[in-house]
Amino acid sequence: MSTKLKSLFSGIKTRPLTKSEKILLTLLAIVGIAYLGNQYILVPQDEKIQALQVEKYELDTKIMAMNATLRREDDIKKEWELLHRERNQILSYYFPTLDQAQIIYLLNDLLPEDQVEIADLNFSRPSSENVSEMEVFNMGISVPFTGDYSGIEEMVRAIELSPRRMMVDSLSLDRSADNQLSGSMSLKVYSLEGLAEMEEEDVIYVQTAENPDQGTLFSSFDGFVGTTTNGGTGGTDGSGGTDGSGSTNGGGTTGGGTTGGGGTSGGGTGVDGGTTIKGDILHSFEWRNYDFVPSHELVRGQAEPTTIALDGKYALRLEYNILGTEEENRAMVDITSQNIELKYPPTDLSIHTFSFSYAPGTVGVRILNQDGDEEFIPVNEGISWLGWGRSTINLPGSVAEYPIKITHIYYEMAKGRDDFGVLVFDKLEAIYPHHVDSSYEGIEKEADKIFYEVKPGDNVSTISRDVYGTLEYKNEIMRNNDIRPGDVLPVGKILVLVER
Repeated sequence: MSTKLKSLFSGIKTRPLTKSEKILLTLLAIVGIAYLGNQYILVPQDEKIQALQVEKYELDTKIMAMNATLRREDDIKKEWELLHRERNQILSYYFPTLDQAQIIYLLNDLLPEDQVEIADLNFSRPSSENVSEMEVFNMGISVPFTGDYSGIEEMVRAIELSPRRMMVDSLSLDRSADNQLSGSMSLKVYSLEGLAEMEEEDVIYVQTAENPDQGTLFSSFDGFVGTTTNGGTGGTDGSGGTDGSGSTNGGGTTGGGTTGGGGTSGGGTGVDGGTTIKGDILHSFEWRNYDFVPSHELVRGQAEPTTIALDGKYALRLEYNILGTEEENRAMVDITSQNIELKYPPTDLSIHTFSFSYAPGTVGVRILNQDGDEEFIPVNEGISWLGWGRSTINLPGSVAEYPIKITHIYYEMAKGRDDFGVLVFDKLEAIYPHHVDSSYEGIEKEADKIFYEVKPGDNVSTISRDVYGTLEYKNEIMRNNDIRPGDVLPVGKILVLVER
């Protein structure tokens, strides 16, 4: 084999490479190395660089989006709080469960028993229906009644304004022989049971009237004279005793009638030991929808109705959490929709305020004069009482500025000072020369109160356990803060607690 290769190569004639051929071969080798280096080294590196640049751009875009999100953190938090508040508000419109006790209690509060006679309430068995592909539980209620037209109209309106959604399914009316109307109303109530996460309470809180007096079965008869708690003669119509002390039938325990005689229907305010005020009630705070207006973003709170009322069923509860960083730090409640207008100066204008604790801020009202100019009128610089207190509002005395409209009630803190808490307002009343003036001394001494801001994961039971070390006071917390069974406590809500 090797002999054949030698003979083969021996036939090939060779010669030395010339200088030019050497140069060409060298150039060819350089070109080949350059091509291979470009093809297998530079091109992959360039592709890798481009891929890294695209990845860098994508990461920079994500970083910019994250920075934009971080800059909107406060706005996102506000939006979340707004959505959470709207969710809680929607949940508050419906019953957490179809519990007859809750429904009966609400109907007893809504239906005008003095104008319409209701014999009984008939409940159907709970059923379900499909609403937007969701199974919603409901219960029917039949309400037979007898009354006049205005009373029935008031009954239907009360159902329409119910804090829990009720639907009038049908309404039948017949005229009886005595010109009264009788008939039956079918209601349908809906529950969110199984649709939303709602806190289940094992106790259904039912508010009751607390009356230390024993009372008597004969108090409803005309001419009855009851015994008094402090001496004197007790009245039968809520007007109080002869010396201003309360009677067993309606004068209350302080005087003049905090239960039977309070308000315009019982002979005036009746809270100062027998003297009555028959003023014009400009606003009784029975309105259900209030708008909370902060003066800047570091003023938080809410305005809602409460059953802690001096007169009527409801009053206005103002929750506030104020950081005094500006010159004006006001937590305001807009009552413009009530169209409260004074055409000429009253002798006295007052508002009643319930305080759970002493407060350093200023309570006042915002007014618009005849020219549309606004003015903030301070009513009390500092809250120095507990319980109900009557405060005089000093309006401009010049007739030229009238008519005057009262548009807002506010609580204000000075710059550099912070405060949070709860106030309740009721009975905005104007006294004119033909009325009887009186002073206000308060109803009763209230226990000291503290404020608690709801934290994530809190409910009534955990708050009672954490603050008092027992679950015994959870009903008290619900009562003092108008919390219904099934209500969700929003983070940041301010609760009123009894200090122990």
